[in-house]
Amino acid sequence: MERPNTIVPERTDRPLSKIVSHAMLVHAVVALIELGAIEELSGHPRRLGEVARTLDVPEERLLILVRAALAAGLIDEPSPGFFSLSPAGAHLRTDHPQGLRDLFRMCTHGDFFQAWTHLGHSVRSGRTAFAIHTGQELFDYLGERQDTATVFNQAMNSSALAAPLLREIDLAGAETVVDLGGGEGATIAALLRACPSTRGVLFDLPHVVQGAPSLLREAGVQDRCAVVGGDFFEGVPRGADVYLMARVVQNWADREAALILRKVREAMSSSSRLLIVGHLPERERPSEFLEAMSLSMFVLYGAPLRSRQDHEGLFASVGLSLHDVHRVPDGESIMDVRPVPMF
Repeated sequence: MERPNTIVPERTDRPLSKIVSHAMLVHAVVALIELGAIEELSGHPRRLGEVARTLDVPEERLLILVRAALAAGLIDEPSPGFFSLSPAGAHLRTDHPQGLRDLFRMCTHGDFFQAWTHLGHSVRSGRTAFAIHTGQELFDYLGERQDTATVFNQAMNSSALAAPLLREIDLAGAETVVDLGGGEGATIAALLRACPSTRGVLFDLPHVVQGAPSLLREAGVQDRCAVVGGDFFEGVPRGADVYLMARVVQNWADREAALILRKVREAMSSSSRLLIVGHLPERERPSEFLEAMSLSMFVLYGAPLRSRQDHEGLFASVGLSLHDVHRVPDGESIMDVRPVPMF
């Protein structure tokens, strides 16, 4: 007697299972970094036993982590028992030109990571999850903790934005570029190296720019870049051809962002340009990655990512207008902003 066809019910739990598995897998990647396994697997495929001996860890325990990373697509197994980093996993190497190791390290480090446990409280209270967890807003916290500030600055430096800027934006004729909130200067250094006739100004809080001279000197641009410590809520250097704000505006809620932009508008000449670099979600086409980044901004700064329309309203309130957008899907887009005449 033939058995009747069995209808297998549709799996409705897959999206949730994916979220749960990713939450667990991230810890395996952290452990592989901490153990030094990423470097050991960065060359040709190696036997896991050899890697385990080099790291002085039990092979059977290392295999648990490696299999998790294999499932996540970060490690390849070209033949049984031989493992190496996949192209995706290679971005965790310290020497990768588009490396994400330091950014990954920041996102999974101490209070940066633990602040997420207060997300529900943040929604109810209106305070940032980071402030609920630590008792301080992020930048006040970093100003008092050099070790954590180093983790943050390394993440910003390692994922500097000069390459997309130079690819998308014509800086020919720009005599002076002011990098507002530019940290230790990784982005402005790369821009000046590519534009030898341009001079730069690095502007950030005094304790932040303390590490800039050595970075600028190493890049060979220290003679063309002034380092200015200040507070962009109080004012910024005046009269530059180009102002750059990379990952700055998106770090502040509307009220504070408007105050900053107003100070920039006051410093701009009629021919100045403001280049704003950041993630730019499209409300009509939600992206999983950009919505996750928006959550991260909300946890750390209390400021979810803004859409193009949100930015246009913000610009209009301070005498600026959006001239053009160089959109990078699932990446950081560039907005070219100009002053409105007679504002």
